[in-house]
Amino acid sequence: MGPHIVCPSCGSSLNFNFFTIDALLIGVVIMKAAFAKTSRKQRATIKDMLKFPIFYRPAISPNGKKVAYTKIMKDFREHIPTAPCYIYDCESQSTFQALEAGSEMIWIDDDTYSVIRHSHSGNPRWSDICLIKNLVGEGKRIVSHSGRITQYAPFAKGFVFYSTKPVEQSCIGNFIHVENETSKNAVYYVSIERSLENQQRSKEYFKEENYTPAPYLFEISHSLDPSYHITSFVLAPETKTVYLNCQRGVDSINEDDTACFKIMLDPEAILDAARETNLDDVLAKLSLERIWLPDSFSIKDVSPDGRTLLVQGPVPDHKKQPRHDLWLIGDDETNQQKTKGGYESLRPISEKLDRYILDVHWTRHGIFVLHFEGTRSTISQLFENGDYKTCEIGDVSPGSPFHLTDTGYITFDGDSPDTLPEVYIGKPTAKGWDLVRVTRNTETFSHLDFGTVETIRWTSKDGTEIEGILRKPSDFNPTRKYPLILFPHGGPRGCSILSRLSNDGMRPVHPLLARGVLILEPNYRGGLGRGRDFMELNHNNLGVGDLWDLESGIDYLIAQGFIDEKRIGSMGGSQGGYLSAFIGMHTDRCAAVSVNAGVSSWYLYYISSDMRHSIHLDGTPFDPESREAYCKSAPISAIDRARTPMLIQHGDSDERISVISAHELYRALKHKGVPTELFVLPGMGHGYPFPRENYAVMLQNYRWFCHYLLGEELDLFKDDFGE
Repeated sequence: MGPHIVCPSCGSSLNFNFFTIDALLIGVVIMKAAFAKTSRKQRATIKDMLKFPIFYRPAISPNGKKVAYTKIMKDFREHIPTAPCYIYDCESQSTFQALEAGSEMIWIDDDTYSVIRHSHSGNPRWSDICLIKNLVGEGKRIVSHSGRITQYAPFAKGFVFYSTKPVEQSCIGNFIHVENETSKNAVYYVSIERSLENQQRSKEYFKEENYTPAPYLFEISHSLDPSYHITSFVLAPETKTVYLNCQRGVDSINEDDTACFKIMLDPEAILDAARETNLDDVLAKLSLERIWLPDSFSIKDVSPDGRTLLVQGPVPDHKKQPRHDLWLIGDDETNQQKTKGGYESLRPISEKLDRYILDVHWTRHGIFVLHFEGTRSTISQLFENGDYKTCEIGDVSPGSPFHLTDTGYITFDGDSPDTLPEVYIGKPTAKGWDLVRVTRNTETFSHLDFGTVETIRWTSKDGTEIEGILRKPSDFNPTRKYPLILFPHGGPRGCSILSRLSNDGMRPVHPLLARGVLILEPNYRGGLGRGRDFMELNHNNLGVGDLWDLESGIDYLIAQGFIDEKRIGSMGGSQGGYLSAFIGMHTDRCAAVSVNAGVSSWYLYYISSDMRHSIHLDGTPFDPESREAYCKSAPISAIDRARTPMLIQHGDSDERISVISAHELYRALKHKGVPTELFVLPGMGHGYPFPRENYAVMLQNYRWFCHYLLGEELDLFKDDFGE
């Protein structure tokens, strides 16, 4: 007889023999195993990675009780990005969709906000500014503009906005006069009340009647010399002033040839006067005053009382690639600059912080700036005497831009080691902000395996300490030998941050992690978060010094005992693509590399890029004294020794790095007999915003490294739907 057991539910006796007990125990084990299998996190596929939304420009209401944000997602079926707008209510802790599409949501008061709507594509392009009262409905259209509005803000009784002007077709053909195009941008004012009145009055007329709307819109920059190209504006409502940041010519090469202007105006009085006379005659009386600042300077913000300008520009007489710092100057002091010149009236305030400023806000609580700090981003408060304090925000790294109200509340999208990208709201405290997460990305995708992430440090060849982000599979075993892929960031003025998710839409980091591949994201020299000296370590040392950092990172991990040094790769885009090409052609450390929008030679970059002045090398490739530096810093200069298989991806409309670079790499490697594949994406620039292109480049990267590091058959067109 087996043991006598009483059923706890009914009290009846149950007799079991030991064979029955063994069977039950086996059944329990099987059930536990089955439960563990079903509860185990899933491997993230490439398509899973493309489902992650991007939270865009969250904005908080003045009373700090509501957050509005745009959630950019990919519509796979329609092959377009979508941008629905949401509002989170802090009191009810609930979220609702406010609009089907929009961007740049701005709070007018606690129950009213504005939004921009854009045409997706096609011709003509247009943008609308709409006003939504009581938080619901599609809102009232305040202006519809036949150009793309890229900046707008409340001012007086309406909005100031920045957009392209309508372009007339030339009678002698369509062409671009290289580096001699005149500006097609302008800054406008639109009155909310007058616009709505016109729309209502227009309904009182038949279509056949000639209805002339009352003046409600005008160009603020009407009297600006057309040789100046407006890049942005800054508003000072207290003094009724609009500041214009400009450069000579439209090309990026002219971004250091700057000029700033201010216009003091009462826009509603101008529209009143336009009822009695011609609007152009009224605008001709506007006074446009030059703000005398050194070259390369721009206005970033204005003090709450409108009397002091917060400007950004390079330190004088700095020979290497300049970093733009923050300075203060009184609005009434700017005229003195014209006679004094130089920096006499400017007061530096970010020199002690010694960080590259990503975003800045000046409220009645002070000046707050966003910057990288090591392998994270953070916010610091700058004081007018140049001192600073870093604010407490936990382990969250804010994205740029952040939104800060005069009441002290903050909101931003952010990353952390424990959560996916989310929207946060912060209530001010004595030391910073008490953050609350208002979105639920982390819970929505909790079924996926993202591996682990940590910050590591090592010493480069010249003794410089280098930081990086190391990602490991969740089941990492230090006694095993793993493949390794380097993933250098773009820039070089960039930074990889300590975040749970690594997803740029082009590199399949987490699908590769799940296959047992370690990922190292090195913050190599020239990047941000370590101060000016670290930024300048790659000046006249491109490629060479960066390679020291990458190779020393490989050596450090090999010394830990868990890296298979015969299975190492590198992948990256832009500057990261350049470094992947460089390590692939100048060394034999990698079994394969992937180069997305990478530079093949600085000569090609210099003659074809819209940012050729951004090269961190002195002189030009045409100067005999600097030609050698341009040559040794180029991946293609090592073609004679190159033998690393290379996957190359490039948009054919990329103005930053011409597709000719991709063709040069491809043809040279083909000629040498090195395995290489080139994929050119029609109509794409320096990024790929559409779902199918994102999927294609990620899939190609995934299959490439699965072949060369994991030994799988190379099939660059095999999808991942069934995985």
